[in-house]
Amino acid sequence: MRPVLIAALWLCAAAAVHAEEAFDFNRDCAKWIEQHGYSLDYIVLKTGKRQRGQPKAWRGNVEPRDVQPGDVVIMYIQDRGNSERVAYVEEVRRNADGTAGAVFVTEWNRGKYIDRACFVTDHFGRLSESKPVTVDTIDKVWRPSLPLKGAAAE
Repeated sequence: MRPVLIAALWLCAAAAVHAEEAFDFNRDCAKWIEQHGYSLDYIVLKTGKRQRGQPKAWRGNVEPRDVQPGDVVIMYIQDRGNSERVAYVEEVRRNADGTAGAVFVTEWNRGKYIDRACFVTDHFGRLSESKPVTVDTIDKVWRPSLPLKGAAAE
């Protein structure tokens, strides 16, 4: 009886892995992609530019400590592994030594998930309130007015 139970559990686990591998974001989330409400869509609205691919593939061209208004910050999404989101820098408050302290950003699609698999929140296509982020939570900074080595912006 025990080998049958083990085999059944293995089959369930294998099916779950296979189902996850079969998920295709571009295909399975097409209805959301077509609505242009993701954080990267907000960046296009604000800057008229975007990098190719999803935010986790976007590159920086400025050190986070040198961030300034008009830049785009690329940050990890809490509890979503290596997935990243992008936000527009509205204001930078400097520390006494001149280094960036609080960075105030605006973005779309930051909120409670309504479709977790497709990264859709209750603020999809809607502006979230400006909020401060600390420099140490910023993975990369992209300044759209500067060249981007090795990856073209669209």
